[in-house]
Amino acid sequence: MAAEAMDVQQLLLLAREKSEQGRSHLFEVMGDLFQEQAAVLSAQERAIMVDILEKLVREVSRDIRLKLSQRLADLPGTPRELAVLLANDEIDIASPILMRCRALQDGDLIEIVHHRSRQHILAVAMRRDLSMSVSDVLVETGHTDVIMALLSNQDARISESTLA
Repeated sequence: MAAEAMDVQQLLLLAREKSEQGRSHLFEVMGDLFQEQAAVLSAQERAIMVDILEKLVREVSRDIRLKLSQRLADLPGTPRELAVLLANDEIDIASPILMRCRALQDGDLIEIVHHRSRQHILAVAMRRDLSMSVSDVLVETGHTDVIMALLSNQDARISESTLA
């Protein structure tokens, strides 16, 4: 059942389904709907969808979240809120988003560097097209492995003062 073919009644029925399979299906449909309709949603509608997805993400299986993360990582137009949600998940789920998703902004990446695990920080250091501001924050962590990953990243922009 594709997201675009579902009506409100079908979504409500899915929302009432309490089984793990039902929750997983609702999460997939909501993710698809959010992705497909992101351009036409109002700010309030986006906020409601993000709130629903944040609640569902705790209830759906790891495999469903991983599949969604891998699918959204390379898609242009991935909703930023959904990318941030997945980027803050377990590292296996977060990695594709952290390394490849264009929806994440510098502020999102900096927050992840400040508040997530070393594996999350390493994934950020390996990201394509890193800005100087994110590179600076990565170096400020003082983690040798993070700095080595950053220096090995051909696409990272690193300021002269940070290199010094």
